[in-house]
Amino acid sequence: MPLLKMKLHLSKLRQILALFLIPIFLIFGFAIADNNSDALATPLTPIAQLTPAHPQSEKSVDLDKGAEQAKKASEKAFEGLETTKELIGKTEKRKQAIEHGRKKASRKLDSMAEKAEKAKKSEESLNDTEKLTLDRITDGK
Repeated sequence: MPLLKMKLHLSKLRQILALFLIPIFLIFGFAIADNNSDALATPLTPIAQLTPAHPQSEKSVDLDKGAEQAKKASEKAFEGLETTKELIGKTEKRKQAIEHGRKKASRKLDSMAEKAEKAKKSEESLNDTEKLTLDRITDGK
């Protein structure tokens, strides 16, 4: 019987201790967060690194080569699909996701090639992201 009484006493002691510690942790947590608010408000990556320093102009991007490379990359998206499915796609759902991702990438690259062809004929202009993508595809960087 004394063992049971001691367990109940320890249980109540833990509850009381927890009631005193929770406000202390909250106060210290708010104090620390308040002191670091300036550090938390600054972005980890400067905005200048997220955008190209000099937006590509359509003349600096080789649209012929970009369209050709985008078409080749679209076809290459399916290379090794079965091997990837075997190695990574342990379940049918994963295999479907891998195939879906490859199809989506292929469609995006085909679309990029079409836009480059249209921009070459000046029917449509490319935005900075598309120009940068085509430039990176052609240079292989």
